[in-house]
Amino acid sequence: MDRSVELLLLLRHDPRQELLLLLWDDPRQELLLLDPPILSRARPLPNDRFKTPEVLNKRVDLPPEAYIVSGFQPEFAARPGMSNSGKPITVQVNQFAVTQLTNPDVFTYDISLSPLPLKPIVFKKVWNSRTFQGKLKEYNQHCWIYDDHKLAWSMNNVREIKIMVDLDAEKGRTLPPGAIAKNSFLIHVRQTGKVRMDALRAYLQKQMTWDNSVIECMSFLDHVLRQGPSERMTLIKRSLFNNNSQARNLNSYIEAIKGIYSSIRLNETITKPRGTGLGVNVDVTNQCFWIGQKFEQLVRNYLINNGFKVSSETLKNALRPVQVNGRWSQSEPFKALRKLQKIRFEVNHRGKTQDRKEYIVKRFAFDEKYGDKGANATVVEFEQRMPDGTTQVTTVQKYYFTKYKARLQEPYLPLIETNRDGMFPFEVCEVHRFNRYPFKLDPNQTSEMIKFAVQRPIQRKAEIEKMVSNLDWGRDRYLNSFGITISTEMSKVPAKLIMNPEVEFGNKKKVNPRFTGRWDLRNSTFVAPHRTPLKSWAFCILENCVDLATVRNFASEWSKAWKGHGGQVANMPNIFQPPSGTQHGDIVTKCYKDTGGTFKMNPQVIFFIVPTKTTWVYERLKKNADCRYAFTSQVLLAGHVQKAQGQYCSNVCLKVNAKLGGQNSKIAATLPSWKTKRQQQAKPSANDKGNWASSVFFDKKTMMIGVDVSHAAPGSDQASMAAMCVSMDKDAAIYRGAVQTNGWRVEVLTPTNTNGMLAPILQDWIKENGSPPEQVFYFRDGVSEGQFAHVMEYELTEMKNVFKRVTGKIPKFTVIIATKRHHIRFFPGKDGDRNENALPGTCVEKEVTHPFHYDFYLCSHSAIQGTARPVHYNVIHDDIKLSPDDLQQMIYHQCYQYCRSTTPVSLHPAVYYAHLAGARARAHENLAASAQRDLDGKAFVLGTGGVLAKHDPSLTSSQMARETECLPLLPLGGKDARPDQAAVFRNSMWWV
Repeated sequence: MDRSVELLLLLRHDPRQELLLLLWDDPRQELLLLDPPILSRARPLPNDRFKTPEVLNKRVDLPPEAYIVSGFQPEFAARPGMSNSGKPITVQVNQFAVTQLTNPDVFTYDISLSPLPLKPIVFKKVWNSRTFQGKLKEYNQHCWIYDDHKLAWSMNNVREIKIMVDLDAEKGRTLPPGAIAKNSFLIHVRQTGKVRMDALRAYLQKQMTWDNSVIECMSFLDHVLRQGPSERMTLIKRSLFNNNSQARNLNSYIEAIKGIYSSIRLNETITKPRGTGLGVNVDVTNQCFWIGQKFEQLVRNYLINNGFKVSSETLKNALRPVQVNGRWSQSEPFKALRKLQKIRFEVNHRGKTQDRKEYIVKRFAFDEKYGDKGANATVVEFEQRMPDGTTQVTTVQKYYFTKYKARLQEPYLPLIETNRDGMFPFEVCEVHRFNRYPFKLDPNQTSEMIKFAVQRPIQRKAEIEKMVSNLDWGRDRYLNSFGITISTEMSKVPAKLIMNPEVEFGNKKKVNPRFTGRWDLRNSTFVAPHRTPLKSWAFCILENCVDLATVRNFASEWSKAWKGHGGQVANMPNIFQPPSGTQHGDIVTKCYKDTGGTFKMNPQVIFFIVPTKTTWVYERLKKNADCRYAFTSQVLLAGHVQKAQGQYCSNVCLKVNAKLGGQNSKIAATLPSWKTKRQQQAKPSANDKGNWASSVFFDKKTMMIGVDVSHAAPGSDQASMAAMCVSMDKDAAIYRGAVQTNGWRVEVLTPTNTNGMLAPILQDWIKENGSPPEQVFYFRDGVSEGQFAHVMEYELTEMKNVFKRVTGKIPKFTVIIATKRHHIRFFPGKDGDRNENALPGTCVEKEVTHPFHYDFYLCSHSAIQGTARPVHYNVIHDDIKLSPDDLQQMIYHQCYQYCRSTTPVSLHPAVYYAHLAGARARAHENLAASAQRDLDGKAFVLGTGGVLAKHDPSLTSSQMARETECLPLLPLGGKDARPDQAAVFRNSMWWV
């Protein structure tokens, strides 16, 4: 592909990803903030296709065509019809139908201020001023809706309004004689058009294509929905909070608060009599915030929780500079404060209790010229303007005494620099509530968050109904004014239960999980155990976390389980116990070489026993095992090794067998409807390499591709990580994977990566199966509607190019987006499990789906705790054209083939494996051990080390890389690896 086109891809920025918040209402989710994509040495190209449509409201769920500006115009797959199979059931869904939508004349207004203010908040202040609101009463026959910036709506027909507003006068402030008024603005309200609900109805009925008139309808509906609640609650993105919201302290500086998520959505009810095609999705949202408290107290609590021993008396000493190589430098506790940048706070020294100004922490003052005092209120000087117009040099401490008669109690603490260029001592600052905490939670915080967030369906349903009551739609004067009625009853939606498959093990043993969503490994052998007996294998004890007798016992118990599942063991393993403090690279080297030397063959598997679950240690071990020597490794926690429970041993066997090339189980041959009778009875042809005639799922050679692009944690400068996993067999059970860096914050798979990952795997696929696949199912994880077109334009196009280049022809493609980033939940009642959760196989394709795009919701797993989150599957391109019944059944049944568990997984294995491979690839980054540890810890806790801030310039490894190109990952099997072993390892499922 032309390099300029690839640069365009990397620079393309989906408007909805400007700030992406994954809300904490699922224990497996993390809080992430994605920055705009960055590519160094690439200048933005003047192409209108990459501009954000200005009329888009980012709080509204919009279909993919809403994000297409010009240029490439994909045709998204249309729903081919509804499915017919499965057991019909009814589920309640947390969507509330818009039952009435009148069509009044709603006029749109453009709001402008002159002179143009520097801060957007001024627009809201001017609109809410007594002067302007008094003027607006002259045209107040109907309600006004305002977006706090540039747009307003009303049924009042007014050509324009102009009036001057003096914000100083509004606050009772008088200016000295001759002073220039800087807070006076001319507000101009100008009518620009009408919102036409007929356009929205026409789009929903497929009588017109998407255009700005439909966007204007959706934006208006979103604002009218939020206007009333936002006047009495705090609105943050799509969520509402108030001081009475349920909350839980995760520690002394972070709290979790439950809020109300609500969003207007298009849906399929337009096809029903009296259906409007609109609904409101209401859900519980759980977000993390800094706890409101005095700033000094927040700093102290933050440092204590991050391993620093400080108190009220010792805080100033902990934050003082330290000498390093003869120069004054920031102390480790001071460096840790960088995480507090961008916190919003108010000041309390001016005597005001109302209308306090809000400031944002820019940084904490430091200059080595102040020596051991740092930059505190006693030494930092500035020029103070005196009443007579002259200036006088003074310190911050003296200024507070002379100006406010305030005697600072802690003048030796650092000063806060703000975005307004002000400097404030800690003691005059207060952090108020609802300051979002944007960082990843550590394990303890995560545990507390899960306890707070997890709710079983009955609890969650009751909470949602309570929230709907709080929204009070029936008495909302704005909704009533515009003739909008919303039902307060959850929608009852027709659904179906897809019959589960049977799971087959060795010796043709079959297990029917029915609707329990789980099965037992006891007395079951793997359908294809690893053929070679374990001979060259070992255990390694890190930091003396267990004794030798414990390891020998675990090795014996694990060997029994391995043999019970069909594996073979030739001899007992070596056991290594390196001295505490030994470098991880040296540990791996010794284990690898000594095991190979002892048994005179390449090590087959080495188990590493670690005392605790520490990401940095895990990644160091994996980097050496994967990238240096290319051998199979398995990390075990000491606590599990000590217990040596049979179920745990069996679970480890699942992973080891898959890594070594075996197959644990498969779906029994209950042939689906698309395998015709002729094909079922046909004998395998001579060219049927891979025995595709016996495939449970396919009547043609078929490849499953899963792709996921993951991003580093908040505050990290690590590259985005692309992972691709491809099925290699007729059962779509064995996968091969590839990983690579994908630029910085770039969600779309780059053409270079698409080619570099897919081409080698495709060549191996042809060798193993005799000919290229005739059809490909491409599952893509983690992209929003705003990126569907990008996936088709770049990823699908480049995949087709790879097939054309390698095989000479292009197979049929079906492209499916799989996402769990939504707030739809099922409440099946008696049609659910004992907790009233949705049973595995619950599928919904009506009423909450798009009216004509091809999408459905599928719950394929059994929820262990909380409320099950279904996966939303969007079929955006469909050459293969399976019927909806067959496609849904294929996806659901393949979820039973995930190799690491004895339950079906919630997401199709192709993308689940890609997610695992991408996470594992973090260990393969081309960074030194020390730099890797810093990058891992920069946004969260390292124990007693530094807690570094977002985009910390001291982390030069990443910064230097960003100045040139994103460094590629280390390859699997470096110069120290044996070529034969490296080849086998690359073709294994090494990431599981």
